[in-house]
Amino acid sequence: MHVHLPKPLHGWRAFAGEVGIIVLGVLIALSFDQLMDAWQWRDKINRAENSMRMELADDNGPQAYARALIGQCLDQQITRIRDGVGTVPADQLRKWASAYSPPFRTWDSEAWKVVVASDVGGHMGSDRLIAWSSPYRIIPALSEEDQREARLVIEMRGSLPASGEPSPDDLRSFRLAAAQLRLANRRFINTSQLLLTRMAVLNAQVPKAVQLELTTQARTMYGNCVTIPDLNATPDAGRLSANLRSPSIQD
Repeated sequence: MHVHLPKPLHGWRAFAGEVGIIVLGVLIALSFDQLMDAWQWRDKINRAENSMRMELADDNGPQAYARALIGQCLDQQITRIRDGVGTVPADQLRKWASAYSPPFRTWDSEAWKVVVASDVGGHMGSDRLIAWSSPYRIIPALSEEDQREARLVIEMRGSLPASGEPSPDDLRSFRLAAAQLRLANRRFINTSQLLLTRMAVLNAQVPKAVQLELTTQARTMYGNCVTIPDLNATPDAGRLSANLRSPSIQD
C-alpha cells in the first residue's frame, strides 16, 4: 500500500509569493469596494444637490424674485393707506384696503429636509453642508412672515365697518394694521433679496426666462414702480449696519 505524503513547500520565496498574491487580491477587492462606495456617495450627493438647486431655482426663487420686483409697489400702496387715515373718506380707505393684495405663497424645503434626515449630509463635508443650509435657513422666516402678513391683511380690512363712518378706535386699529403690513412688506423685500443672493452662490439662480416673464407681468400689473433686483449687490439684511438698525423700519 502506497501512502502519498504532502509535498513540501518549495521554499520561503515561493510561499511568500503565494501569500503576496492573496494579499494583493484582497487589497484590490477592498480598493474596488472603496471606489464603488465613494462613487455611490458622490452620485447621491450630486442628486441631492440637484434636487435642492431645482427646489430653490424653480420654486422658492421665483417667489422671492417676484416679491423683490413688486416690493416698492406694495410699499407705496400700504404707505398711502396708512397715511390716508383721517385725511381721506372712509369709502376710499375701504377701496384701497380691498385692493391691497400681496401674494401669499408657500415656501418649500423638502429637498433640504431629505438631506438632513439621511446620511447624505454627513458625506458632503461641513463647508458644503453649511453652504447649502445658508438659503434654507431663511425659508422658515419667510413662511412665518407670509402667514402673519395674510392675517394682517384680513385684520386691516376688518378694522373698518362695512359702511358708514368708522369710530376713532376703528381708525386707530386700521392704521396700526397698515403700519404693521408696511413693516412686513419691507422685511419681505430684504429677506427675498438675501435669499436670492445666497442662491446665486450655489448656482441656483432663477432662470433668465422666468426673470423676464415675471418682470413683464409685474410691470403690466403694477406699472413703473417695479424694481428689478440686483442679484450681485449685498442685501440690506446682509450688511454690517443691519446689526445697528433694521433697514426694514427706515422711512
